[in-house]
Amino acid sequence: MANAESAIADIPSFRYRVSGMDCAKDAAQIERAAQSAGIAPDAVKVSTATHIMTLTAPEARLPEIEKAVETTGYGFDRIESDEDIQQGAAHQDPGYRRALWIVVILNVGVA
Repeated sequence: MANAESAIADIPSFRYRVSGMDCAKDAAQIERAAQSAGIAPDAVKVSTATHIMTLTAPEARLPEIEKAVETTGYGFDRIESDEDIQQGAAHQDPGYRRALWIVVILNVGVA
């Protein structure tokens, strides 16, 4: 059992930014597509909140997985470092923050 756990820990994780995804149904579709390439269910996670897909797989398998995910029609780009995740966060975008404040102000005015 310990050997299986250490083998899983040795497999690298890769992250992709997913575009065009709106809901949990879309995330599940992307996860199923990755699993169709022979990836275990617990080796792929797609977050609808961050629009990030995390794959735990050998790098040699990535082209096969990427091809399977492309069939879903959603866009995805590999994230090379953790800095990219923070830079692309929606809550840090000034336009997003401005739109959020407008929604808050309009809702307060209605109430």
